[in-house]
Amino acid sequence: MRTLQRAIVAPEVGGEPLPPTFRCFQQNQIVLRRAEVTLVAGPPGSGKSSLALAIAVNLKQPTLYMSADTNAHTMAMRLISMTTGRTQLQSESLIEDEPELATDICRDNTHLFWSFDSTPSLGDLSNEVLAFETQWGTSPTLIIIDNLMDVAMDGHEEFSGMREAMRELKYLARETNACVLILHHTKEGYEGYPCQPRSSVQGMVNQLPAMILTLGQENLGDTSYLCVSPVKNRYGAADPTGRKFVRLMFQPETMQLTDVVS
Repeated sequence: MRTLQRAIVAPEVGGEPLPPTFRCFQQNQIVLRRAEVTLVAGPPGSGKSSLALAIAVNLKQPTLYMSADTNAHTMAMRLISMTTGRTQLQSESLIEDEPELATDICRDNTHLFWSFDSTPSLGDLSNEVLAFETQWGTSPTLIIIDNLMDVAMDGHEEFSGMREAMRELKYLARETNACVLILHHTKEGYEGYPCQPRSSVQGMVNQLPAMILTLGQENLGDTSYLCVSPVKNRYGAADPTGRKFVRLMFQPETMQLTDVVS
């Protein structure tokens, strides 16, 4: 038991903002925070994993990335492309033809640690966090779950399992003082362009996250954008309809996500 006064002066309070990874996020109060859960939702192919990886790369803080949805080879391609500006096909060729150089490029992101279990349980996740803490003497600053539907919840129906997983992941965020970033799907065929509303998130898991972002892609002329809408935001402005969003310039072939130059 503690007083709020004591909590405020403690070295790890919980809820502290992480350094901004994009200027437009900072300007629009889209802030990832320690000891909180942020949910990133969208249809398949909307750019959820691309955004999560870009956040992890730009943040440059100790990160545990649970990549159940995507294999190690693909993530290595994406990381090399994001780091060097190569196309993903060029990155794949580099992995095959010059594995030592590809390894060196990946080694430049030593703050990223990975698990590629395709159906991790909550126990598996806890073990990964414990192994991280044992090796490095601290908890991860950022824990990415890619994605919620792949977390194994034995004895639960699909949606009840998602809700129970969310409760456990919120507890994990508080216990580790990490920001837990969860990727999740929206309902197929749900209206909303480019970003879907909060009501489109699958499984009735909207209650627990401090922030929910829905994603969509938009092409304006020759430029592609990843659109991000804060449909729930405990610490800032939100629009549950998804009509208010920010744009990031997005080049999927090279995995480049950058602020729009004004």
